[in-house]
Amino acid sequence: MSHHPILQLSDNPPGPRPAPHRWVAPALLGAVAGFLLFSAWIFAPGWERAFRSDNSPASWLSSALLLTLCITALHLTAERCLPWRLGAWLVLAFGALALDEQFMLHEMWKFRCHEWIDACRWSAVREAPMLAVALVGLVTLAWLHRALSHRRTRCLLWAGFAVGLAAIAVDQWPEVQSQWLWLPQLPPLLATLEEALEVVAEALVLAALLRQPGVR
Repeated sequence: MSHHPILQLSDNPPGPRPAPHRWVAPALLGAVAGFLLFSAWIFAPGWERAFRSDNSPASWLSSALLLTLCITALHLTAERCLPWRLGAWLVLAFGALALDEQFMLHEMWKFRCHEWIDACRWSAVREAPMLAVALVGLVTLAWLHRALSHRRTRCLLWAGFAVGLAAIAVDQWPEVQSQWLWLPQLPPLLATLEEALEVVAEALVLAALLRQPGVR
């Protein structure tokens, strides 16, 4: 009687999974919240300056978190905590987002692309980079979801995606409202806190990556 190997269909190996690094998420999120609150306090009473300017503390923190996400993905891939194809893609994606945040590449496209191509008379073309972030981000996080080991880690990941979508919606609202005038104006507080929403989204995704245990 011949014996055939059993095909392993699950992404996770059999047996108990290594425990996640539980302390890193509350520590990271607490540090980010503390930084944002401290920034607002430093700029008080004009606390909005801590969030609205491209040279604001919140903008700097966003660049720092994206670069940290890039480095963390590289480390996890090297330690075999993530599949190498996924890890390589995350390094490239987060690296590109860090460059965009620091050098305002999508803003350059939005406000200057009409000088290069005629199609930029349509708002969808001007806003294509931001819309692509939402779509590509959804596909990427669905891929990453399968590689993460624990339910609470995955919850952090999708919480980050939800907050990131909120930040994109705040960014896109004035453009949408200009097309459909019956829509209400965006509350000023939400517009002020757009950068803070991006920071929180990035911190949640970073917390999910940092919770990922190593291979034993």
